[in-house]
Amino acid sequence: MNTLHFRYAVEIEKTRSITQAAENLYMAQPNLSKAIKELENTLGITIFRRTSKGVIPTDQGVKFLGYAKQVLMQIDNMEAIHSPEKFKNNKLRISVPRTGYISKAFSEYIAEERNSDDMEVYFCETNSLRSIENVRDNGYDFGIIRFNTAHEKYFMDFLEEKNLKSQLLWEFEMLAVMSNEHPSANDENIKYSGLSCRYIELTQGDDAIPYVSGAVEKLFNANRPADIPVRKVCMYDRGSALDFLLTVPQSFMLDSPVPQSLCEKYRLVQRKCTFNDNNFKDMLVYSTGHKFSDMERILVNKFYEVRNESAFTEYR
Repeated sequence: MNTLHFRYAVEIEKTRSITQAAENLYMAQPNLSKAIKELENTLGITIFRRTSKGVIPTDQGVKFLGYAKQVLMQIDNMEAIHSPEKFKNNKLRISVPRTGYISKAFSEYIAEERNSDDMEVYFCETNSLRSIENVRDNGYDFGIIRFNTAHEKYFMDFLEEKNLKSQLLWEFEMLAVMSNEHPSANDENIKYSGLSCRYIELTQGDDAIPYVSGAVEKLFNANRPADIPVRKVCMYDRGSALDFLLTVPQSFMLDSPVPQSLCEKYRLVQRKCTFNDNNFKDMLVYSTGHKFSDMERILVNKFYEVRNESAFTEYR
């Protein structure tokens, strides 16, 4: 079996077009079609089918492509041993949620890294489904995903389908994070239903659940009075969100407990916020068989360390 054909198949999946894939691979389209046919005959399966939306994998093709990408990543790792100019030893790709304790831990890790002259790091803040895609398909070493425990089964089934493993990083309740000038900054017994009716809520508009459309919106809509207009701003950048809370004091967002140093920097307070199903998890996700490097283990330990700064704080 020619692993070069694996790269051909992955390129076709990426472009959804044999013509475009052949162009990207600098080869003739008939030769690419012949190579894929040979691969399918060798495996005894059909990898792709033609549709009105382009060339897409069959169910068997999806499974094959998942394994093929893992094989190709392992080949790249082996080549890196003998190609130090092309692949640096301190190369790291991670995909994480947009949240304060993870950002703080990552910054501290970089500040403490002694081999900074030999470092290439990709730190992607995004939603959970994109993080899973990054780990499975885009060469990321590991990721962190966040979900409400009401949706846990969907995520665990999805990870199994993608041949990914997971490990609990933190289980927590969301807090209401707001400016220290917010009208509710000194309140106790805050309810999400009251905040969301009166103030602007910052959210991440790209949250999604595997297999179920609109599940996140349904969860939060169930905690709001149905007859009250929603005042919501969707942001996809954590730094901009913190600036917004500072500049627009009548706004708030739900987040995992934020490190106190960030609260002081942005003049924020965080309060317990009551709503149904307020239970969330952050999980490490990585490919089956992935061995964490020393560099990765140090960073993961830093995540736990910074998490503990907030996890054992009493909030009112």
